[in-house]
Amino acid sequence: MFEEWQRLEQDGIPVYVQPEKPDWFVPDHEADRLLQELQQGVDPGIAENRQDQELAARRLASQLAGGPVAPYPGRYPLLALNSLKECWFHLTDRCNLACRHCLFAASPAQSATLSPEALAQGLAEARGLGCTLFYFTGGEPFVYPGFVGAVAELLGDPAVHVVTLSNGLLIKEHLAELASLPRGRFHLQLSLDGLAEQHEALRGKGTFAGLLESLGLLKEMNFPLILSVAVNRGNVRELAEIVAFAAEQGVGNIHLLWHFVRGKGSREQFVAPAEILPELIRAQEMAEKLGVCIDNVESLRSQVFSTPGTKHDLSNTAWESLAVGPDGLVYPSPALVGIKALACGALAEGLEAVWRQSPVLEKIRKATLVSSEACRANPLRFLVGGGDLDHSYLAGGDLVGHDPYVELYNTLALWLISRQARQYPARAKGEILLRMGEVRHDCPDGGQEVALTHCNCVVSLADDQGHATVREFYGRAALIANEEIVNPFAPDQALANFIPADSRKKSYGCGSPVKDAEPQPGEVLVDLGSGSGVECFLAAAQVGPSGRVIGIDMTEEMLHLAEVAKAEVASRLGYNNVAFKKGFLEDIPLPDATADVVISNCVINLSPDKRQTLHEIYRILKPGGRLVVSDIVTDETIPVAIKNNEQFRGECLGGAMRQEDLLGMLRGAGFAGASLIKRFPYRSEGETRFYSLTFRAYKPKETQQVEVIYRGPFGAVWTESGIMLLKGRRTTVTVSEAESLADSLFVLDGQGAVVNLAQENSCCASPGGAEVPLLQGTGCCGGGQEANAPRKIVALPGLRPPTSNRHPSGCMACGKEIGYLAQEREVACH
Repeated sequence: MFEEWQRLEQDGIPVYVQPEKPDWFVPDHEADRLLQELQQGVDPGIAENRQDQELAARRLASQLAGGPVAPYPGRYPLLALNSLKECWFHLTDRCNLACRHCLFAASPAQSATLSPEALAQGLAEARGLGCTLFYFTGGEPFVYPGFVGAVAELLGDPAVHVVTLSNGLLIKEHLAELASLPRGRFHLQLSLDGLAEQHEALRGKGTFAGLLESLGLLKEMNFPLILSVAVNRGNVRELAEIVAFAAEQGVGNIHLLWHFVRGKGSREQFVAPAEILPELIRAQEMAEKLGVCIDNVESLRSQVFSTPGTKHDLSNTAWESLAVGPDGLVYPSPALVGIKALACGALAEGLEAVWRQSPVLEKIRKATLVSSEACRANPLRFLVGGGDLDHSYLAGGDLVGHDPYVELYNTLALWLISRQARQYPARAKGEILLRMGEVRHDCPDGGQEVALTHCNCVVSLADDQGHATVREFYGRAALIANEEIVNPFAPDQALANFIPADSRKKSYGCGSPVKDAEPQPGEVLVDLGSGSGVECFLAAAQVGPSGRVIGIDMTEEMLHLAEVAKAEVASRLGYNNVAFKKGFLEDIPLPDATADVVISNCVINLSPDKRQTLHEIYRILKPGGRLVVSDIVTDETIPVAIKNNEQFRGECLGGAMRQEDLLGMLRGAGFAGASLIKRFPYRSEGETRFYSLTFRAYKPKETQQVEVIYRGPFGAVWTESGIMLLKGRRTTVTVSEAESLADSLFVLDGQGAVVNLAQENSCCASPGGAEVPLLQGTGCCGGGQEANAPRKIVALPGLRPPTSNRHPSGCMACGKEIGYLAQEREVACH
């Protein structure tokens, strides 16, 4: 099964890719070495000093097992023409400038302009097809007669968004009209071709100063702005400085246009991907520092960090997007307007008729990555989308397989993956550091296996980074109880009468981690995704007035609901030891080593970065602290249709994990002693069964080691760290691992005596009359011991003392019962 994974590398980080699914993962150094040996046919169980690697190999096999990948027939049989999502209107070739790189050679001398009647028809028919996103370009849209009025009328529909691509120099003339437009739905994408010298070299003297003035005026009016940068030979080394300029002007979004060799756009202005990448990375690092979004990077990130199995197969051109040219003809995309061979029909024929019946558009819809030999050879094809149709056609005369920027998409995708993997602390060996699907940046699209990219000219308008959908879902659930997500496995909550009924009614989850965590008086407990506060209030009663409970939630409505209930709970308990904080699981607003115990009830599955969430839990736990979680798991891979469905994500199914993957993530985050406590059937969707799982894991206290002997019954077991414990053989393990295996081990002191179990012994004397530490060799009628003489228990440093309920027994000689006084750490014969 390992053979189907291709090993790639970026900046020294190995990235294994399964092209057909698609899927990817990043192993640590040890796992990478093991995988390469396995792919070369080396048996890990035979290799010298590799007994522990057999376990690592089995773990990897379990995590990477996904079954055969079904043959992909291409996108055409899997998609349908449901609605038009975006429509472009190239209003005119006339422009107030004559730029030296213009795709359409626009200038003041050009005259081709779409008639107002045709524009009105196109807008109305696009709306009738369900379109809510309209783009206006040219030329310069602001030279079009009545342009702002037409936009204002269009924005009268509250569902509509408008994006206008402009050089920005005519803004001052239209300020009064623009002032009436809704700020959140009218988006200006202004062209910037570099800093002052480079910008004016392409656009003319005084154009940079004019743009700067317009930016200032729009900033005063609180318009959200986008800067559009056509990357070329003259400005490629200024990208980071352009980002800094944008931040200075209060612009939060930059969209990069990859250079077209068309019109005045020359081949000499083209920059090879290998030259662009380091400058793009430098710009991205600057953008993150200054709080600016480079749209292209975020769009690709959403594809790379999506659900395994989601196939990004070319753009939405012809499926969801069309363009209308100034000649009244319909074209596939804005960059292809004016190319007669790609004219799809006249707007006069009716936009819907052209959309559904045009042979050109039908040919584009039938195009797919699997039909191109060049695309099939790219292992990242379904992650990057295979390339842009416009670039492919203009570079090679074919719609698929010739985009010269694919190399840039590939290397940027690998850079994003390797960079994300570097963010996590390395706390384990032989594990997966990061896998596709563990970090989510994409927006749910209704559950399709096939996803479509956007053309080179489109700026993304989505502000969702993985939290917004869930936040809205649970915001509604705080106001109106949602029966689909009510906790079915915590009936004791309903009996907790000291908690207000409204909070109990809106307590969502899939288990009872408070009960299973067994909070002790004086402990600090943190509840992640605390919701209405019920788990916090239950814990408050158990940790008592000397303890503390902290609830963390990102949803304002839930936090308000919990705060309202807190006063009543404190009054009924007689003390207030609960606090609520707003925050994300991936960035918990608490200091290191705060908590004795962290709980979470069906919330980690909602996180867009589950691995980071576990690392954050590890950070806030005290050494020796425990994590107890109830969450949703499966035994098999969850279908893409469920993973990519917004409703299923909110209902805790879309983000559920396979059980093996969950345990692997716990190991990778550094947790020890993971154990499964409870598991119940939760829900079924189609053939996929979901289970409510409660599990426990510990943050190791230290790396102190002890000698142990595995007692059986199995021939051997492996520890979490990969040490094989052969039955009867003395082996050295960490204290944390010894504790996690509990009574299945003899833990030995320096003399080889067992210190973790209360053992029966005959009443004869110990050899030499030596004192036997830690519950060993106590007697009542022999061995030189008085019947009621208490024996002090001597525990090894760092090891928990034996508990009183392990092995109650009697004296083998006289039959008197031996009692274990755990509180005093003593044992006596009564």
